[in-house]
Amino acid sequence: MQFEPWRSQLSVAPRAHWDPLVWDGIAQYYPWRLFAAESLREGALPLWNPYQFCGTPFVANGQSAVFYPLNLLFWLLPVARAFAWSAWLHLALTGWFAYLFLRRVGTAPLGALAGAVIWQGNGFFVAWMHLPTVLCTAAWLPLILLLCERALRRGRAREAAAAGAALGLCSLAGHPHIFLLVALFAAAFIMSRGLSRDLGVGVAEGLRRLLVTGAVSGLVGAGLAAVQLLPTLALLRIAHRTFTPDPESYRAFLSHAVPPLQLFGLVLPHAFGHPALGSYAGRDNYAEMASYVGIVALGLALWGAVASRRWHGRFFAAALALALLVVLGTPANWPLYQWVPGIARSGGPGRFLLLVVFSLAMLGGMGAETVLGRVAGREARLRIGFAALLLALGGVALLWWSIGIPALAEIRSTIISLAQVEIVRAILLVAVAVVLVLLPPRASLRGLARGGFVVILAADLLLAAQHHLHISPVEWVYPPVPIATVGEGRVVGNAKDWPIDRFPIAALPPNSAMVYHLRDAFGYDSLYLARYRDFAAAVQHGDPSPPLNGNMLLARLGPVYGLDMMSLAGVETVLSAVPVRGLKMERAGGYYTYSNPYAWPRAWIADSAVFVSTHREATVRLAQLGLMPDCVIVTGADLPADERRPGASAAVVVRDSSPNAVEIDLPQGGGGYLFLADSYAPGWRAYADGLQLHMRPANVAFRTVAPPQDAKQVTFRYEPDSFRVGLFVTLLAVAAMGAVGGFSLLVRSG
Repeated sequence: MQFEPWRSQLSVAPRAHWDPLVWDGIAQYYPWRLFAAESLREGALPLWNPYQFCGTPFVANGQSAVFYPLNLLFWLLPVARAFAWSAWLHLALTGWFAYLFLRRVGTAPLGALAGAVIWQGNGFFVAWMHLPTVLCTAAWLPLILLLCERALRRGRAREAAAAGAALGLCSLAGHPHIFLLVALFAAAFIMSRGLSRDLGVGVAEGLRRLLVTGAVSGLVGAGLAAVQLLPTLALLRIAHRTFTPDPESYRAFLSHAVPPLQLFGLVLPHAFGHPALGSYAGRDNYAEMASYVGIVALGLALWGAVASRRWHGRFFAAALALALLVVLGTPANWPLYQWVPGIARSGGPGRFLLLVVFSLAMLGGMGAETVLGRVAGREARLRIGFAALLLALGGVALLWWSIGIPALAEIRSTIISLAQVEIVRAILLVAVAVVLVLLPPRASLRGLARGGFVVILAADLLLAAQHHLHISPVEWVYPPVPIATVGEGRVVGNAKDWPIDRFPIAALPPNSAMVYHLRDAFGYDSLYLARYRDFAAAVQHGDPSPPLNGNMLLARLGPVYGLDMMSLAGVETVLSAVPVRGLKMERAGGYYTYSNPYAWPRAWIADSAVFVSTHREATVRLAQLGLMPDCVIVTGADLPADERRPGASAAVVVRDSSPNAVEIDLPQGGGGYLFLADSYAPGWRAYADGLQLHMRPANVAFRTVAPPQDAKQVTFRYEPDSFRVGLFVTLLAVAAMGAVGGFSLLVRSG
């Protein structure tokens, strides 16, 4: 509601602090989930999104998560309400999975409950809650480990297949980077567990179980997720984020590591300020550095790392140490960056904090068992030692008060008042925990000590989560606004700037147009077509993205629009927060609405074509030749010389029969070169009278075909081979798992 055209509809705009990451939840995920829900309810699978970037692949963008089964909530419920239900469901599931895993590895019920509470409410989850795919993907980690543990213990392939099913669900949940971290952690667990003596089998048998578990779970997981993975891999080859890792990119990767001083966030949740209060003064976005699990929980985790004598305690202690080395930007990143596919694209090592908080949660559960299981016993040294550890953590909080807070207060004055509250809270929690530990070892006090510890863990995390979860009335979620477009024309919103420390001065920000079923020439996506970025750069006469976000294309064109290129894309309506020259004003006020009288139709027929070999060359030629109504610039290898091909001059009629199909009527026949101002992408095919036409990129980013003279209609259909093959593999994997499951039931019943 801080952007136009919504802000001027309110008498008083709600107070808020600008957080680009929180904004992503409403700017990306809500439009995507709404589009998918509407398409599926109408019986169409949305492989293509016609509302961003003049059209862009939708399913291939992994974060669309169309095939994730638990996203059924978004298709059945009102989308605005489904976000909350999805969050509650995944928090409940991941807590239950963590409890079951800890119980499976021998942790007592109270310790398993403590570990589950820590994992459910950790600061990483809270900070990323507005981006649902993070939680949806990470939620499956403890279940994957549980099923891998069972497979390695029992040596049965069906348990490994179950682990693969959980891995497949994790992949379909929609966050490729978090899935990669989960898969890495699971692989490390399988390898180290399979080779451990604690498994109770010989080396040869352990190696066999390791190979079977790894191979079966990996194949089943990849098979179930193939319907999503193959289209995403195909899009990666032509997306804007393609690059080759080199020393410079590695240095840029390490620049997003967690500074050692910022690990004070393990002791105090907002040691560097609170983003929702506008006081955050740490590096990058707050969510990228969030790691709080609770000050008492941290003590339990450290105690569990030292006191646990089980193999799993040693494993999680080692995993914690290695994950910390990665997030701190040490040379431990180099082999991951060079040898693990996908890590170099992830933006930085900070998100390995997910593995830090998971390891801390599991160790916290084991530490709780070690301490609380003996609180009523006579081992005074144990109780006194743990109490001393808690007091030391309280001392660290006081140290931050005396050294760190005064330094940060020079940057954000509101840090002082927030720190006072959190320091006092930390000391009180430590004090209560110490009292519970040192209670006399009487049976009557045993329940009080144990229950009190779990209450402390939950209360600490709930208090730390205050102000992070932004809840708005449903009627504020993209309310109706007077936005008008003409015919098939497109719309763009103008952004004067896009800073990181305050709300941008912008109207109709990226992706918002699709909520109103308006076609936007620009957009915001983690994967979009590289050739379209080149077109946008030609429109902008420079970098089309803001400095801090290369996934966003903005119309930041100042007082004069590049009318030639914008007109080619069929942009008929412009919304702007500042005046713009060169366009016809339709509305003034809190924001401006302009019409573009020079906009070309979405489809037209040219008489001639200029052929070039690359789309970058096409960009140069387009700038040289300008826009010519009787010519298109066609891109492709082994093309003929420039030629003329007379065609009908009558206007064509464009109809969208589904997100994946466009029909163009040719009232007076074909001929010439039919140009369609929709993005070109592999997988689009064109047909006339049942015959497939050869389609090529035109005018840098769009499409053209040469229909026969007698053609009356041309139909474009999006039929990517990657989706077809992926769907076949996924159905095959589902059928195979169904057959194995059915056979197992028959054997048991027999």
